[in-house]
Amino acid sequence: MTTAEPLAKPVVLDCTLRDGGHYNAWDFDRPVVERYLAAASEAGVPVIEIGFRSMPQEQFLGAYAYSSDAVLEDLPLPAGAEIVVMVNASELLAHDGGPVAAVDMLFRSAEVSPVSRVRLAAHFDELAACGDIARRLKDLGYGVAVNLMQATGRSDDALAEAAAQVADWDAADVLYFADSLGTMTPDDTRRMVAALRRGWPGDLGIHTHDNRGQALANSLAAIDEGVAWVDSTVLGMGRGAGNTPTEYLLLELARRGDNRFRPDALFSVVAGDFAGLREQYRWGCNLFYYLSAMEGVHPTYVQQMLAHERYGSEDIVAAIRALGEGHGGRYSGASLHGAVARAYTSADGAWSADGWARRRTVLLLAAAPGAERHRDVIAGYVQRAGPIVVCLNHAPFFPPELVDAYACCHPTRLLTLAETYRQLGRPVIAPMAATVDGMRDLLSEDSVLDYGMAVEHGTFHIGPHGCTVPEPLVVPYALSVAAAAGAERILLAGFDGYQADDPRHREMNDLLTMFGTASGGVPLMAVTPTTYAVPQGSIYMPDL
Repeated sequence: MTTAEPLAKPVVLDCTLRDGGHYNAWDFDRPVVERYLAAASEAGVPVIEIGFRSMPQEQFLGAYAYSSDAVLEDLPLPAGAEIVVMVNASELLAHDGGPVAAVDMLFRSAEVSPVSRVRLAAHFDELAACGDIARRLKDLGYGVAVNLMQATGRSDDALAEAAAQVADWDAADVLYFADSLGTMTPDDTRRMVAALRRGWPGDLGIHTHDNRGQALANSLAAIDEGVAWVDSTVLGMGRGAGNTPTEYLLLELARRGDNRFRPDALFSVVAGDFAGLREQYRWGCNLFYYLSAMEGVHPTYVQQMLAHERYGSEDIVAAIRALGEGHGGRYSGASLHGAVARAYTSADGAWSADGWARRRTVLLLAAAPGAERHRDVIAGYVQRAGPIVVCLNHAPFFPPELVDAYACCHPTRLLTLAETYRQLGRPVIAPMAATVDGMRDLLSEDSVLDYGMAVEHGTFHIGPHGCTVPEPLVVPYALSVAAAAGAERILLAGFDGYQADDPRHREMNDLLTMFGTASGGVPLMAVTPTTYAVPQGSIYMPDL
């Protein structure tokens, strides 16, 4: 199915279901899709990218990851809109039968398909192998657009050469450049347009991300430079910080006198369905996405960390910094775990914990509601029984004179607490090899017990000078200190825990189980309420 007439410029391509699907595995509810399609049609959106056309995946993905003709034929597609799907070049190039055979698996003739245009998303290093893909799609009757992924940061010559390469195929109709990492500014936009025009004579398109809050500004700058195709999504729903919001773009175009659009028609789905989705998935510009853009880090790293509550703000910042020093421009799960662990480089510190708590009870105190609620009784127990008290990070409600040491293992947390520790005047147990610049100037050398820490997935090892733990968390670090110090038993106060279906609950239970093996069986007991699978007692027991 092809469009009957050339589309007026600029062409707004709404790719909500395709880019927004990065948040919900492309599993949009049918009523939401129907309301979205009706609103987009009423608003005058001329092109709708309905989703990906993916090769089979070994995981559940919803209908709009595959966007098959059968699915599309069952939808109330707007009669006047052009329907587009996107394919990832990497999937087609990896097909055993070759990329052309992969195209034939995914597409039938455009004459019998609801789809009229296919967008081919390719990284620069894949481009040389993509000509046959574009030509085969054109032979099948489809319009072809090529999306140059992660175009920001490329030299003018690299952009011009890539554009000329696509032009030589004589198969593409539109050449897009994508700000995949969200780093672009309007000045970058203007420069890149000029560079691409050196090698490409046809229509240009732009796909922006909002990591730095510049998506709309970049889109408008591109239009001012004559870019013909502009991507957007409803409420900006898209990978990472999201994209140019369709409603904002249409409002701006209408303000400029373009009477093709009726942006008010989108407002009900913006304020209704998609506001609810944003509350659920939390896309949008924030500090972490902005920082990832500045460091050249793929926004999926931030998206994944924000989706899992086990990552605190310090973890996210440290991971972005580490990824920015390496190859963070492409996402991989292994790289994410490695980045989080990279700050912790040494399992040995200068201080030996050996004998520090020999045959003594160690009380680990966490700053959770369970400890604060029972603080007076905990303090009475400490004064009466004299355990060694190690406070995790900081518990402002607990008297510092009853704390033997504070344990803190995260570089950013150490930095933010350094002045507090200095004022408290108590020893701090910390892996100094992991500290950030200037940390040693904030904490005097004699106030720090340098117990090392390294992070290695699936490993829990406790030594006199440091430990190797599976996750960069203060709980396994403090447990390791207590065990290395020769504790007879470890009491846990303020280890409230999480609901059973929270992934952090399972993670901590796994860590506590691994600690039992690594420590040789140092007994644990929670003395305030907990949901963790550890032996439980009570701070109120008379013979504790």
